[in-house]
Amino acid sequence: MPREPSSPVAPSALRWIPVHGDSMWPSLRSGDQAGVEPLEGTPRPGDVLLARFDHALVLHRLARWESGAVALRGDNTASEDPPLPPSRVLGRVRQVRRGGVLLETGWDQGPRWLGRIRVAVKWRLAALLGRRGGQ
Repeated sequence: MPREPSSPVAPSALRWIPVHGDSMWPSLRSGDQAGVEPLEGTPRPGDVLLARFDHALVLHRLARWESGAVALRGDNTASEDPPLPPSRVLGRVRQVRRGGVLLETGWDQGPRWLGRIRVAVKWRLAALLGRRGGQ
């Protein structure tokens, strides 16, 4: 009896990464978990990617992808991150868990002026109160 053909493409396994900080608010909020899939092919500008920097794993938006360097930027940061080699990009965010609810779509709101103002006020208040970081 012939066997049923198996599906040649298995769904990508997501890795769940905890989100800390405000650099991607409101799309990614501190306390969220980002579901990251392995990167296949070249991502598009605007995709939210997971990259390994020397100091930490970072979830930021792709600004530019060039042959020797990748430029990422948080939605609420004043400038791009230092350039990285493409091999340091680990994956792309596909889903988000927020407050126990799985958000498959609608979580990526993109950069917002309100987010930049919110983060600037938070950092200034932290400086006035003598706290470092504001995260």
